[in-house]
Amino acid sequence: MVSLGQDRVEHPAIRQSEGGGGTDYAACAECHTEKTSAPVVHPAVELGCDTCHQVFQENDETEIALTAEGNELCFTCHGDKQPQPGQLLVHAPVRSGRCTACHDPHGSSTEHLLRRGVESREAAENLCLGCHAEIKAQIDKPVGHGAVDLGCATCHATHKSEPDGAEGVFHLTQAEPELCLTCHDAGDSSLQTAHAGQPFAAASCTECHNPHGSGQAKLMNNFVHSPFADKQCDLCHEEPREAQVVLVEGARRELCLTCHSDMGERLEQAKFTHAALGGESGCVACHSPHAATYPHQVRRGPVNLCLGCHKTLAAARFEKAYLHRPVFEQSCLICHEEHTGARAERLRAEVSNLCLECHGSQNPARFQQPGSVKLFGGAVELAAGALTGMRMLAVRAGATRGHPFPSHPLANDNPGTCVTCHNPHAANGSPKLLVTETASSTPLCVRCHK
Repeated sequence: MVSLGQDRVEHPAIRQSEGGGGTDYAACAECHTEKTSAPVVHPAVELGCDTCHQVFQENDETEIALTAEGNELCFTCHGDKQPQPGQLLVHAPVRSGRCTACHDPHGSSTEHLLRRGVESREAAENLCLGCHAEIKAQIDKPVGHGAVDLGCATCHATHKSEPDGAEGVFHLTQAEPELCLTCHDAGDSSLQTAHAGQPFAAASCTECHNPHGSGQAKLMNNFVHSPFADKQCDLCHEEPREAQVVLVEGARRELCLTCHSDMGERLEQAKFTHAALGGESGCVACHSPHAATYPHQVRRGPVNLCLGCHKTLAAARFEKAYLHRPVFEQSCLICHEEHTGARAERLRAEVSNLCLECHGSQNPARFQQPGSVKLFGGAVELAAGALTGMRMLAVRAGATRGHPFPSHPLANDNPGTCVTCHNPHAANGSPKLLVTETASSTPLCVRCHK
C-alpha cells in the first residue's frame, strides 16, 4: 500500500458485487485473513468493512479511506468513552486521539482487542508498562504487591476518569479504601495491631503504602515522616473515638507547627502566604503526615501536586498548544516559593528578573554543562540537562532595555514586564506564548504602539 496522505491510501482493485451493486466487501477477507481469524474479532469487522472504510474506484485506480479520522471514528460506536467538554482526567491515548495505540481495530488474541495483555511484569509483554515506565520501576523494587501479578486490570479501569481525586486520576476501579479492602480484611487482628488500633478501614491506604512495589518493608512509601517511622503515633494521635481518628491538637496546621516551629515563625513574618495553608486541611493538603513517594512527604509530583488545586492551569495543559516547559515538565517551584514569599504570587524575584534568571545572557552555557544547575543563588537546583535548548536573550538580569530589540523597555520599573507580552504558563498561537494567543506579534505591538 502507498500512502496518499492522511485521507486515502492506494489499494489494489476490489471486485464489484454481482449485478452492479457496488464494492464486494466480502472480497476483503480473501486477502486480509488475519483480520477475521483472530481469537477476538472486532464486531465492526463482522458488520462489514464499510462500517469503518470507504472505497473510491475510478477507472483503474482504487483508493481506501476511513469514514472518520482518529478517535472520532471509534466514538461513532463507543460514545461512552468520549471525553466530555471540560473533562480533565482522561487517559492520555484517548485524549490524543490514539485508541489504536492500545486496541487493534480488527482482531486480537486478548480481551477488549488489546494489542498485548496487561498481566506480565515485563514491559515488552504488558501493554500498560510499555508507557508507564515509572510504574515498571516501582514493581521491580524488592518488596512487591501481590495484586500486580494479577494484572493491571485488577485495580485499574482503562477509560474511567471520574470522579475527581485519586479514583479518577489513576483510573481506579473503586475508590480507596474500598478497593484495597476487596483483598485485605479490615477485621484481621494482625492488620489492626500493625496499625496501632487506628481506624485504618476508613483511611487512604496509599497515604502510607505504595500499591505497586517498594524498597521498604510493608510496601511503605520511600519518604517517611520521622514520628511515623519511629512509631511515635501518640505524638499526633489520641485513642480513636467512635471509629474516628483523633488528633492531639485537634487542628492539622497547629499540630504540625508544634514541631515545625521555624515554619511558624516564617508564617508570622510572611508578606504573602500560600492559600492552601489557611485551608481546613492545612499542611496535609500538600504533605502526607505518614509517608509519601516524593521528598518532603509531598503527596504528588512537583507539577501534579499544584495542578490538583490550580484547575485553570490543569486545563491549559491539555487545551493550549504551547506550554512553558518549566511549568509542566519540571516544577512550579522554579518560579514560586512553596510556603511564603515577599512578592505577590510568592515569586522568587521581580517579574522580568525572574524570567531573565533562565532566559538572560549572564551565563548561557550553564544549561549545557554537566552537573546540576542552580538558580536564584542556590534556592532552586535542577538536574543536568533539564532546560537544555532554552531560548536565550541578549539581556542580563537587571537590564532596563533589550528585548525584543535593543532599545525596547524591559524592567520592573517601566510600564512593561515580560508578562505584559508573554503568558508565563501556556498559550495558543505562538511558541513565544504571546498573551494575544496569535501567531503574529502585530496584535500585541499595537496594544501600546497605536
